[in-house]
Amino acid sequence: MEQQDQQPQPPALNEQEEEKPRVAMGQPIPMSQYQPRVTASPMMSPVKSIVTCFKKCFVFKGRARRSEFWWFSLLLFIVYSALTWLGRFVPVVGEIGGICAFLLSIPQFAAATRRLHDTGNSGWWIFAVFILFLGNNIVSLITIFTHDSSEEIARAVFHDYANYVMFLIICSILVITPLVYAIMDSDRKENKYGPSPKYQN
Repeated sequence: MEQQDQQPQPPALNEQEEEKPRVAMGQPIPMSQYQPRVTASPMMSPVKSIVTCFKKCFVFKGRARRSEFWWFSLLLFIVYSALTWLGRFVPVVGEIGGICAFLLSIPQFAAATRRLHDTGNSGWWIFAVFILFLGNNIVSLITIFTHDSSEEIARAVFHDYANYVMFLIICSILVITPLVYAIMDSDRKENKYGPSPKYQN
């Protein structure tokens, strides 16, 4: 019986070797993903931050980097603290401070919404903070013009001061989440809210 001619067979490849891409000799190995160079723009100055936030006081779209938001927040904190302290000695200043706090809440929450967008998160997180801030401002205005204590107003609205305290505790807990997002660094890539104001390719 004639034996059939046997042709030499190439060595069998295991599964891991079969998965490796075959590259022709002399050809560079393609990169799996190209990483463009990203550079951070200089930090926004306090003056520029304040001017930008006032110009965009009704702009809730887009993104805002940390320096833009936190410089403006520092200014508002100083203004609120000064008006509160002076209001203890001059009642008229307290009334003006309550009105200013209510008006300045608009650019403040617009900047906070853009700050959350910059980290890739929804601006609706700031809604809990807005409820807390708006509620406190409304109570402050009522106490100024009616000369009633906050405890009496809280009992009239919530029927019990304990319910008002519980409301503040719940809102304070909800504030932690957007606060952490506001502290985070900017999203390096363009997200659904727009290009990064800090990192540029």
